[in-house]
Amino acid sequence: MASLPIGHRIRARRRDLGITQTALAGTLGISVSYVNLIEHDKRSIGGALLNRVAEALDLEPGALDGVQERRILDELAEIAAGSAGEAARPRPESARDLLARHEPWARALLSLHRAGIRDQGTIAALSNRLNQDPVLDASVNDMLASATAIRSVADILADAPDMDGVQRARFDAILQEEATRLSDVAQTLARAFEGGQTDVSGLTAPEEVDDFLYRRSNHFPALEAFAERLALDTDIAALAERLEARHGIALRRTADADAPRAPDPRTRTLFLPESATPATLRFEMARRIVALEGTDAVAAEIGNAPELASPAGRERATRALTAYGAAAIALPYAPFHEAAEALRYDIDALAVRFGASAEQLCHRFTTLRRTGAEGVPFAMLRANAAGYLTKRFPLPRLPMPRHGGACPLWVVYAAMQTPDLRMARIAEFPNGERFFMLARATRPPASAYGQTRPAHALMLACEIVHADRLVYSDGLDLSATGRADPVGPTCLLCPRAACTHRQEASIRIGTS
Repeated sequence: MASLPIGHRIRARRRDLGITQTALAGTLGISVSYVNLIEHDKRSIGGALLNRVAEALDLEPGALDGVQERRILDELAEIAAGSAGEAARPRPESARDLLARHEPWARALLSLHRAGIRDQGTIAALSNRLNQDPVLDASVNDMLASATAIRSVADILADAPDMDGVQRARFDAILQEEATRLSDVAQTLARAFEGGQTDVSGLTAPEEVDDFLYRRSNHFPALEAFAERLALDTDIAALAERLEARHGIALRRTADADAPRAPDPRTRTLFLPESATPATLRFEMARRIVALEGTDAVAAEIGNAPELASPAGRERATRALTAYGAAAIALPYAPFHEAAEALRYDIDALAVRFGASAEQLCHRFTTLRRTGAEGVPFAMLRANAAGYLTKRFPLPRLPMPRHGGACPLWVVYAAMQTPDLRMARIAEFPNGERFFMLARATRPPASAYGQTRPAHALMLACEIVHADRLVYSDGLDLSATGRADPVGPTCLLCPRAACTHRQEASIRIGTS
């Protein structure tokens, strides 16, 4: 796999600190020419040298791990895939050179791309409204009818200048009636559009929050510390008692499976569905406690996040961090990490010990990034029955699509065929990198006859080097020559020309 272009970041940081290449080379114990090669991405670095560079430039080691660069390169590849015309389509490999040499231009291109997605959403939403809104449809028809009537009467009056007074008065009355009707319709249209502008600001919010979580490896020490200071008893009765005693919020069960997850402001009552499992009850109450008592911790994280440029993005990030805090309360870091390692990430065993759902556990796995107590670095995604990825927590080296679906050969889709059965696979990407993938499809229980039960599948993935820490890898050949499923990122970006599962043409086939 080609190294990620981080030289521009080293060069920019060195210049910001006023350090010369000669001085940096002396600190690192390498030659000036080698520093120059690193800064121009002619030499890759890692291990001890990477750590020394980070220390010399007063950077966290994670700032030079290529995470941000991988994110940008993935999106640039998607832009290339969407380019019209074979001749005008840029080669995907050129994205690396663009980022290394002209990072501001690369980021400007991404900004324009996202703005284009937002504008396309606006156009589609307005088009759908014009085509489907019954008020607009009826109003336009009424306007056409009135305009036609007015035009017909006007033509009659123009062709009959000698019309007697009685007849003219009758036609004048018709004109007055149709003009009044047209005015009423116009006012109806005006009211339909007042305050009814199609809100598409949320179209880019998921992108902003994805970047926000990605650049922080989905780990927030301040929220972990907040949860540890609370040190709450996570028994359902204890959480309910805290909500009522401290905040005057009573917990009530309701038959409404779609009850809002926020307290009724009039009754100070939190209604939760009778069908909710104990794990869901515990999580929702913990989430409410974070929303009431952890606002400062959440606001501090969001206030320092340049990725969250829109109000919709900040609102979405607030919800994500509130859920993060709830997980930190329900699954405290130290005991959860210790148990996860001891049980080798056995989801069923951990569910029994902590009273959590599979999805809650998988989410929590992705947050175990505390220095000195790191868990297995997992990517996680959730797919619905249509194949779309509805949640994603990526890894720097795992090419996970940002929109739509992934490679149809990923085990997350195979799991849909056999719900509740965990499926473990080794996947090999075209560049030779291997990942361990674990997936399971679930269908929530129905709370009443006739209620739909949408199925979804969860998938965890980690680099093959960590697979032996998982109970699910037992019996699999984890060696470099062991069997692996040949997969890709998405069909658009996969160079496997002979793949019989291809859904669309690749922009990488025929490129070197």
